[in-house]
Amino acid sequence: MNIFESITSAAYSVFANRMRSILTMLGIIIGIAAVIMITSIGQGFQNSFNEMFAEFGAGTLEVAVRHDRPEPAARSDMLTLESVEFLSSHPDVVSVTPISGSNARVQLRNPTENTRVNVIGTNETFREVQNVDVRFGRFLAEIDVDRAAPVAVIDSSLARQVFGRTDVVGETIRATFWFGTIDLLVVGVYRSDDIMSGMFEMPTTAYIPITLLQRLLNADNQVQQIFVNAHDLERLDQTASEIARLLSIFHRNEDRYRVTTLMSQIDQINSMIGMITGFVGLVAFISLVVGGIGVMNIMLVTVTERTREIGIRKSLGATDGNIQFQFLIEAMILTATGGVIGIILGYYGGFALGGLIDLVPAIDVPTVIGTVIASSLIGIIFGVYPARKAAKLDPIEALRYE
Repeated sequence: MNIFESITSAAYSVFANRMRSILTMLGIIIGIAAVIMITSIGQGFQNSFNEMFAEFGAGTLEVAVRHDRPEPAARSDMLTLESVEFLSSHPDVVSVTPISGSNARVQLRNPTENTRVNVIGTNETFREVQNVDVRFGRFLAEIDVDRAAPVAVIDSSLARQVFGRTDVVGETIRATFWFGTIDLLVVGVYRSDDIMSGMFEMPTTAYIPITLLQRLLNADNQVQQIFVNAHDLERLDQTASEIARLLSIFHRNEDRYRVTTLMSQIDQINSMIGMITGFVGLVAFISLVVGGIGVMNIMLVTVTERTREIGIRKSLGATDGNIQFQFLIEAMILTATGGVIGIILGYYGGFALGGLIDLVPAIDVPTVIGTVIASSLIGIIFGVYPARKAAKLDPIEALRYE
């Protein structure tokens, strides 16, 4: 029996029992489809996240007070608007943006209903730090910050919840903080297309002047964070060290401030996403191995069912190698066919899942190649034992088998 005849006979044996073959391949199909879906969604999330920060994250530094020191930070150590003004004079600095945050409940169209909103106090330079896509009206202006004006820039999702439409510039929203309620004039509406909000139920974000939030919180000019945009990307680490040192001099303390690049934080988040994707992918790969065990089990059953056939083949001159090769080919056909179906389902399943969470998946070609190789190896590894068992059958005993 030549190689072509062995392959033809193996293929006929596989497809002669379609239902059993399909059920056998199911574990392989699910495992490969899951691996491709998970890795494509994970890579797509990383790509979208990186694109989101690509325009403004490269030269941005985040300044915050260190709270990991043995002694607690004093009131004089806190960052203030004076700190912002001081850093603005640095020759390598393009812009300085103060950030403070709080939570509020905003009244919806039904007066008895409300929703939680993240309220960010900042200034007009915030758009140099984060790409806020204002669709209607405008973003915060310098005059809003100078006057601590009761104005807000909200996203289109909140606008729809409160007013039933998105173009709501000039309307007023009522925000209730822990200390009281304030009416805010909507001066701008930005497009809400955050990836995370598509995946989870997350509160929307409203931007108000930092001075207004300080007055509401009675924060005595304090800010929680400062974002600094630097000129020279090649001197970014040096600029970060200089800012930390200058702030310590300005506030008369020592080593009290942490200055980090947004890109380093993005790398940490990407690393975390990669670890989660890898872990879930490992679980999916385990299901692939379980599918391989199912293939071996069915092949052992097949050997038992075809004992008499094996005896006839051997009596007609088939060698142990011929028999072993035929059953090995059968196992490989099962896993290869399951692998192809799994790749197709994983590809389209990834895009279907991405559509549900408003995310474009990224199909990783090495992952696809790896899964093809893995399915082939599973066919070889889990097909060897049944094939060897079939090859070692004694032809006389096999012919006697009923």
